[in-house]
Amino acid sequence: MVVESTAVPPGRSTPYSPRPFPTSDGAVLRQAYVWSTVGSKVILAITGIGLALFLPIHLAGNLLLLAGAETFNRYALKLQSIPLLAPVVEIGLLALFIIHVFRAITNYFVNQKARGSRYAVKRWAGGTSRKTWASTTMIISGLTIGIFVPLHLLQMKFGTFYPTTIDGEPARDLYRLVRELFKEPVIVGFYLFCMAVVGAHIYHGFASAFQSLGFNNPRLARATLIIGRTFGAGIGLGFFALPIIVFIAP
Repeated sequence: MVVESTAVPPGRSTPYSPRPFPTSDGAVLRQAYVWSTVGSKVILAITGIGLALFLPIHLAGNLLLLAGAETFNRYALKLQSIPLLAPVVEIGLLALFIIHVFRAITNYFVNQKARGSRYAVKRWAGGTSRKTWASTTMIISGLTIGIFVPLHLLQMKFGTFYPTTIDGEPARDLYRLVRELFKEPVIVGFYLFCMAVVGAHIYHGFASAFQSLGFNNPRLARATLIIGRTFGAGIGLGFFALPIIVFIAP
């Protein structure tokens, strides 16, 4: 009996094949893997998890807004007073963010090209499918976050500098700036929308990242799915609540 081979003939490639390289030494193979679909998903997973794990820390610091001006400003001053902490963290997060956005966009267009044409009809898979509204809008939510982050930095890091003192030491009254921003209905509405998008992005992306890293065991996959969705909902709700609380506070 003759079995027809389904292997790709030499010299040809599928839409998901790595870019062709003339040699097979280690460096070239690593480069091929990095630019392959699988390699892109791994890079997306690592950078995405790194960015996601920063968010609980950021949220915990932001929740100090509820403790009042002195506590929040003291916290901000303490972070700035630790040598190299702020620049190292900011540069590291910026690098992760740029890599994540770049690979997400390139991966999206590769997938669109490989698909060839849009689906005539889209249906939910049902059953145990992971397909959700969050999973089908990842590129849209990602682009929204990509717009929000620079605007957020412009408002908070480079916004109005209100001077104050803490224990006799000059400091920035960041608490006053945040309160002023979150008293504006348009800004609050924009933040609420973006925080809902962040939560939705993590809701699907966190579990998907671990799947890309090889956590495909049924028990592990279900655990990461539950953890990811809980984590995304918690982060989204936490950041969602802050603008509302500040807005309605006297």
